[in-house]
Amino acid sequence: MASTIPSGARPKLWSTIGLYFRLIGAKIRAQMQYKLSFCFDLIGFTLSSGLEFVVIAILLNRFGAIAGWNIAELALLYGMTSIAFGLAEMLGRGFDAPFEKLIQEGSFDTLLIRPHGSFFLVLASECQLRRLGRIIQSIAVLSYALPNLSIAWTAANLTLIPLTILSGTLIYLGLMVIGATLCFWTIKTPEVINIFTFGGQEMLSYPLSIYSRWMRGLFLSIIPLGFVNYPAALWLLSRTDPYGMPSCLAWAAPIVGMLFLRGALLFWQIGVSKYQSTGS
Repeated sequence: MASTIPSGARPKLWSTIGLYFRLIGAKIRAQMQYKLSFCFDLIGFTLSSGLEFVVIAILLNRFGAIAGWNIAELALLYGMTSIAFGLAEMLGRGFDAPFEKLIQEGSFDTLLIRPHGSFFLVLASECQLRRLGRIIQSIAVLSYALPNLSIAWTAANLTLIPLTILSGTLIYLGLMVIGATLCFWTIKTPEVINIFTFGGQEMLSYPLSIYSRWMRGLFLSIIPLGFVNYPAALWLLSRTDPYGMPSCLAWAAPIVGMLFLRGALLFWQIGVSKYQSTGS
């Protein structure tokens, strides 16, 4: 079958991807100039983010299980959501404090006159390698969970875990883009976005079934954080959701992630169109 991508678009696509990696590579090299400082930052971030799962372990030690989910099953939930959040946090950091500074100083104007789009330039403006700390400790938790669970390791199940993590990364990244877009009107990212990013990551460390009906509806249909790990966990563990949610929704996560990020990008375009230069 012939490719549906116009031949003229292919060189531009690869050129853009190449430019992204060059810009990110420069950021990473700058962060690695002081290797000892970087190592301390990485270790500190690993330990501080690891305390999140320690809290879960303490709860499980006291109560034995939460809604019938044991420590290994909760480790599966935590590992998937935390890796996804860590990846989004590392790759999408340009949409957080650095973007606020661009808006407050009026420097966003300079992005609008460059040949590449503003979204690409903000995405490629920051990559905090120390955020690997969250990813490392989350992989450790997931590595503990998987051998202690009765999962049939079929090709489908082996594919589902990385596919779900990638989908979750897209959803978290979409939330960060929405938060940055609100800066066009508010000058500062509203704290409510942190409720859905940091708060969402903590919330998803527990089964979605323990939350109220309106919360489940919100996080499955409007802000689809529920797709970050819960349906996949149901599928992998052959569990049944007490409210009848089918586990096969796990395979819809990539579509949900792409659609949510696409919606965030459309919102971004609206925000850029409403941006008013400082005139300075």
